[in-house]
Amino acid sequence: MDDHIRVLFVSASTADATVLTQLIKRDTEADCVSITTVAESRVFFAAVSSERSYHAIVIDERVDWLAWHSIADECYRLRPSALLILLVSSDRQDVHEEVFERHVSAVYPRSSAGLIALSGLLMRIAEQRQHFSLRLESDAAETDTEERLDEERQKLVYAVSHDLQDPLQLARRYADILDEDYQETLGDTGGKVLGHLQYNLGRTQEMLDELLDYSRLQRSQPEIEAVDFNELLDEVVSIYKLTLDDIGGRVVRQQVLPTLLVDRRQFQRVLQNLVGNAIKFRGEQPLEVSVRAQQVHQEWRIGFKDNGIGVAEPDMERIFDMFERGSTVEDAPGTGMGLAICKRIVQNHGGKMWVRSTPGEGSVFIFSVPQPDSTAGNDGT
Repeated sequence: MDDHIRVLFVSASTADATVLTQLIKRDTEADCVSITTVAESRVFFAAVSSERSYHAIVIDERVDWLAWHSIADECYRLRPSALLILLVSSDRQDVHEEVFERHVSAVYPRSSAGLIALSGLLMRIAEQRQHFSLRLESDAAETDTEERLDEERQKLVYAVSHDLQDPLQLARRYADILDEDYQETLGDTGGKVLGHLQYNLGRTQEMLDELLDYSRLQRSQPEIEAVDFNELLDEVVSIYKLTLDDIGGRVVRQQVLPTLLVDRRQFQRVLQNLVGNAIKFRGEQPLEVSVRAQQVHQEWRIGFKDNGIGVAEPDMERIFDMFERGSTVEDAPGTGMGLAICKRIVQNHGGKMWVRSTPGEGSVFIFSVPQPDSTAGNDGT
C-alpha cells in the first residue's frame, strides 16, 4: 500500500505551506507527505486536471481569483476521492454553515494552532498507510488535546527560530562585507542605511537567540540542587556593580533569603533579569531595589521591589508574553523576551510569577517556588 501522502495547497501565499512543510519534516523521519503549492488559477486548473494523484487538497478561503466554494466544487468534480480541507480566518464562522455542502471534510483556522492540527492529521493518515477516502467520516477534523497542541507549539517555535539562523547570519555577513569593502562607495546616505540594516539584523539575531532559549526551556527539565539565594543575589549584584556605582543605585536584602531546591543557572538568569530591568527602567531618583522572601504554606515567595517608572495596569500580564513590553517603554533596548523566559523558568519549577505596580512609583516583581519539605508559614506577600 502506498504510504506517501500528496497534498495540493491552494493559496495566494506560500507562507502557510512552508510552515506546514516544516512542521511535518520536524516530526517525521522520512518525507511521507509532499506538498505542492499553487497560487494562480492557471496553475491550479492544470494541477487538478493532471494525471498526478492528490490525496488531500487544502484550500485557503482568501484566494482572490476564485471563490473558495467554486474551487471546492471543481476539486470534488475532478478529484472525488481527495480529502478537501479548508483554512479560514478565525472570525469567518459563516463558512462553517456551507462547508459540508461543498464536500469539505475538515476546517481549520488559519493560525499556528490550525496548521499544527492539520499537520498532525496528515501525519496520522500517512502513518496509518491509508489512501484518502475520508470525505464522509465525521471525525476527519479531529481536535487535538491541549497538551498535544502545546507540545506542537513548542516544536513550531523551535523550528522557526532554528531554521531562520542560517539566512540571517548570511545576511549579516553580506552587510559586514558592504561595510568593510564598499563604505566609500556607499557615501553618507548609503552608510546610514547600512547602519540601520546592521542594527536591525543584530536585533533580529538577539530575538532569535532568545526564542531558541525559550524553546529549550520548554523542552528541558531543571537540574535541581540546593541553592543559597543570598549567595546567588550577591553574584548577580556583582555583575552590575559598576553600573550601580555609576548611577548611584543599590540592591538591599530586607532579610536573609532561603536556600531552595532549584536549577542554579536558570534562577541566576531570573535574578539577573529582574535587577537588570530595575536598572533599565529606573526613575529620576536614585535606584533602590529591596529583596525579601516569605514562606507561604508549601512554597517560598521572593519579591523584588524597585522605585522605578512602574508598569501600567493593562500591561501587567502582557509583559510576561513573548516579545512584549510595557506600552510606555516600547523604544527601550532589549528583545522583550526577558520576563517571558523568567516566567517559563519559574513555571518549570512549579511556581508562578506576577507583578504589582503603580506607574511613577515603582513595581514589585514576585515569583513563587514550591518546596515540598516546607512547613506552613505566614500568609500574604
